[in-house]
Amino acid sequence: MTNEVKTHFTIDPKIQIKRIPLPGIPGTILFTLSRRFKTDIVLVDLVVMSVFAWFLNRKRVVCLAQDDDRTYYSSPFLRWLTDMSYRISFDLIKVRVIGVSEYLARQLNVYAHGRIKVVPNGINFTKFYHEGKSRFLSERKTQVVIILYTRSDYRKGLDIGLKAIEELKRTRGSKDWELWTIGDNPVDISIDGVRINKKGFLKDDDLRAVLSAADIYLSPSRHEGFGLMQLEAMACGCVMVTTQAFSLAKDDVNSLVSTVEDWQSLARNLDRVLGDKELRERLKQNGFKLVKEYSIDKSCARFEKALIDFTQQKKQC
Repeated sequence: MTNEVKTHFTIDPKIQIKRIPLPGIPGTILFTLSRRFKTDIVLVDLVVMSVFAWFLNRKRVVCLAQDDDRTYYSSPFLRWLTDMSYRISFDLIKVRVIGVSEYLARQLNVYAHGRIKVVPNGINFTKFYHEGKSRFLSERKTQVVIILYTRSDYRKGLDIGLKAIEELKRTRGSKDWELWTIGDNPVDISIDGVRINKKGFLKDDDLRAVLSAADIYLSPSRHEGFGLMQLEAMACGCVMVTTQAFSLAKDDVNSLVSTVEDWQSLARNLDRVLGDKELRERLKQNGFKLVKEYSIDKSCARFEKALIDFTQQKKQC
């Protein structure tokens, strides 16, 4: 059930979507507070909604934690409000939790005290793999292509990524590399002297082909609950230049890693990988090894088991 359906992704026909009859965010909150759902599991993906759903649904509520919701906001007040929601939901009323990574579980266990079931996210390998003869290869104008995901969410660090690109241009020049952007292009990106190819939002097939035609994926995130987009890029052959927010990245093993918000370090790592073809190949091959550990099929099986376990626990109570 949702108030709005606005997605670029294809919705599987087996999924039945029902609209919440009350408009807007206030309508969603009021509906959730006043509805006793006739289901075994009430699955919510925002911690504050788990609190609202709990009043009439109690032990049937499960929170799917895909990230630390506090990181969505730059406002100290909104971060504090979200922190209070975690304390109420996970500690006080003890809503059950599924976390999408061990890293996220460690952060949220401050509130849940070890009660989080971890179900790592996974890649659909039928959609994301290295496409050797990508139709976008002909668009390359330089030796190396850097990909940047232009999503405006504060936690994704687009502002940090743009600073890193500007610093790279200042220190190295831009004769041997170019920038491709993917996403909704929330800002008008233009950097003097840098060739920019704006791809916008892409369907899976085009996204795979673009990632396969690129060389480096720049991920300047402030926080990632799991890092699915990063793994998909690695599955398509991109070398990862990222921050410590991507917890699966190991510096100089499968990625080059900087501290969060250190755009100068990101620029140095970009410069390093641009100038070392052997390093790029080593990181790329180790990236392929990493992604093999995370498949969508394995994730689905573990997710189903977690929900069944929760249902059985409720019946025993």
